[in-house]
Amino acid sequence: MLKDKVVIITGAAGGIGSATAHLFAKHGAILILTDIHKEGLEDLGAFLKDSGAETMLVEHDVADPESWQSLMEKVRQKYGKVDILINNAGVVQPGAAEKITLDEVQSQLSVNLSGTIHGCRAALGIMKPQNFGKIVNVASLGGVVPLPGEAVYSATKYAIRGYSLSLHAELRRTPVGVTVVCPDSVDTAQHDYELLFDSAVLSFLGKPLKPEQAAKGILKAVRKKKPEVMIPTSMGILCRIGVAFPKIFFFLLPIMEKMGRSTIKKRREAKKEPSK
Repeated sequence: MLKDKVVIITGAAGGIGSATAHLFAKHGAILILTDIHKEGLEDLGAFLKDSGAETMLVEHDVADPESWQSLMEKVRQKYGKVDILINNAGVVQPGAAEKITLDEVQSQLSVNLSGTIHGCRAALGIMKPQNFGKIVNVASLGGVVPLPGEAVYSATKYAIRGYSLSLHAELRRTPVGVTVVCPDSVDTAQHDYELLFDSAVLSFLGKPLKPEQAAKGILKAVRKKKPEVMIPTSMGILCRIGVAFPKIFFFLLPIMEKMGRSTIKKRREAKKEPSK
């Protein structure tokens, strides 16, 4: 299904993006890999090139609409089409709502939410005229249930989910599809960063997913016409039930916070990480 498909993956230098690039390469996709971190992107590109995958590496800032237009023009000039866009790039800054800086607030809004919107707009400008294409936006289960101590991050993921479902409805009678993917916490450098903050308790309720599990969910989203894919499905169902009954969620919140604090303590002891 992915053989010779032109696939753009943002935030490709590490974590979910890198795992998705590896998985899609195995399925024969032509990979347009973008990231703001040039060195990590080049390392990934070199590895995939050695494995025989066709790749294009683009240093790209998802928060900049002009960077999106430049990216799309490069892809269109070389390949004449865009089959799939994976809007994966994202950042997180845990902390009390009044204590994180305005720059940290703006960074999450610009990268997570505006970056996704800019990407969708740029891709649709190509996909609609060519009469085919699929967009997958990576949100989070933190966009289904509230995350105390990570309110801005959670808000951006809620917004990505809402924007994606709205686009799915808008495009449902066209050949262009949109699916939002909501993974549980994933074992990435970002998750390690969250470990430094006592406030990020709900990100540590259990064992994090492997990036490869998230990548498989993204592949599922590409293949299916579903509006939403939860990873894992069982946790997604629990999250939906939780927010359907807010009183129950907030009644259970102290228990979940206790579980999260316990996990954080154990992981810090294993990693010997100081708290902030």
